[in-house]
Amino acid sequence: MIEATTLPSREDVLEALEAVHDPHVPVSLRRMGMLRDIEIADDGSVIVQVCIPCMGCPGVGMLRANVREAVLSVAGVTSVVVEEGWHLPWSRDMIEPEVQDMMRANGIQV
Repeated sequence: MIEATTLPSREDVLEALEAVHDPHVPVSLRRMGMLRDIEIADDGSVIVQVCIPCMGCPGVGMLRANVREAVLSVAGVTSVVVEEGWHLPWSRDMIEPEVQDMMRANGIQV
């Protein structure tokens, strides 16, 4: 008997990724404007594209590992590829307004 597997939904992957925070600010990559795309294939493999705003960011390996671990925790995910979108533009305007306010309140210039 062959078991049918349920494919992960985009919403489930997004929910799992809320636990992955920017290394400098304790909010999700999505809220920081760094989460760019999620592709889910018919075999359960997932590609997550993340914009890294700083070319010399020492936390890239940690971010990649945290994204991979979070997405692998979603039922139906068979594999994860994390693509760092160095070529993608990023600006402070991509940060959610509430996060910008929180950063300013904590002395972080936005």
